[in-house]
Parts: sequence; C-alpha cells; structure tokens
Amino acid sequence: MPANVKVSDNQEKHRTRAEIQARQAAEAAVMPDRSAALKVPRSLNKDPVAQRYWKSILERMEGLAILDDLDSEMLAIYCSALSRREALNALCRELMPAMEKTSDAGNRLAMIEKLDGLMAKLQSHEKTLLSYADKLGMTPEARARLARKRAAQEAEKDPDADLFGD
Repeated sequence: MPANVKVSDNQEKHRTRAEIQARQAAEAAVMPDRSAALKVPRSLNKDPVAQRYWKSILERMEGLAILDDLDSEMLAIYCSALSRREALNALCRELMPAMEKTSDAGNRLAMIEKLDGLMAKLQSHEKTLLSYADKLGMTPEARARLARKRAAQEAEKDPDADLFGD
C-alpha cells in the first residue's frame, strides 16, 4: 500500500528552494477556494428535507473553513441520506404501534420481520452516514484530526517556539 501524500509544509526531506517552490505552486494549483459559498446542487431540488439539512449544516459550519465547492456533491449525498434516514425512522414509528395493536400471531410475526428488516436497513444507512460525516469533518474525531494537523502546521512556522517555555 502506498504511503499517504504529504503537503509540502509537512514534508521533512531536504529539498532545494526551487523544489519547494515548485511543490507549493503545484499544491496551490489544485487547492480549492475555501472562501466560496457552497451552492445547493440540482440533485437536492426535489427534496425539501435534504435542502433543510443542507442549510442547517452550512449554518452550523459557518466560519470553520472545512468545506469548499468541491465538497458540495458529497455534502448533497450526505443531506439526501439524512432525508432518507428521516423517512425510514418515520416508517418505523408507524409500524411499531400497528404491530402492537395486532392480536393475530401470524400477522404480528410478519410485521416483526418487516420491522426487523427495516431496522437493519436503518442501521446500515446510519453507518454510511457516519462515514460521510467523518469525511466531511463533522465528527469529533475528524475535527480533532484537523486541529492536530493545523497545530502541527503552526508549530512548523516557528520551530524555536518551544525553546524558552511559556
């Protein structure tokens, strides 16, 4: 398995000034503009619940500088998945009282099997949601990883900062 690619600021190899400048120029060419406002993709036009999630997430992430325009499709998929999870939860809430009211053992068993299958789908769906949330920087672990990365970059700016203590 190949090693992860490091940003030029995090590399520790001895490079010439020309090599460093070439690498930084190449990185700048592929880094997206994080200041651009994300636009709602057309894929969410017919899903008002997903649009509501989109708006809510962007409001809560305002000022974090984590997402950019390249992340809009991934965020749209995440919002659509949240919308589907909400629909699955609503279906589960409808089936539970109906199952409890059923007195026929055969019907009750069939409803339990439906509910069990639905719960399995919901659980699988929630695992997918967690993986998207992690990739988008919306989990505590992802934010901690980002904070460590930013702290390491700040420490590299002044390598002598720790010589004299606080």
